[in-house]
Amino acid sequence: MACGGDTGTKKTPDAASNVDAFATKCGKPGDTGNEVGVGKYCADLNDCSGTAPLCSVLGDPMTHFCTRTCQGSGSNAPCGTNATCTCNSSNQCGCTPNACL
Repeated sequence: MACGGDTGTKKTPDAASNVDAFATKCGKPGDTGNEVGVGKYCADLNDCSGTAPLCSVLGDPMTHFCTRTCQGSGSNAPCGTNATCTCNSSNQCGCTPNACL
């Protein structure tokens, strides 16, 4: 038996009871992004200063990565390594980490 009366059984963490847990489709704490900052984890715009200047939560509250605008789907030049320019139905385009596609 371990200290404190531990019987050796392990409990599975319950995200619903963890106030620090959050849902995300893409982007998690610790993500560093590429050479231009696309893909760096962010919770708001302040987290993206000095990198790709926008946080994806502005357009989708279920994503958490720094991004920047770009021109036309598939145009990767402004997005950097491992990121692709993607556009929505309103032709608004932004750099998305390839891991999120």
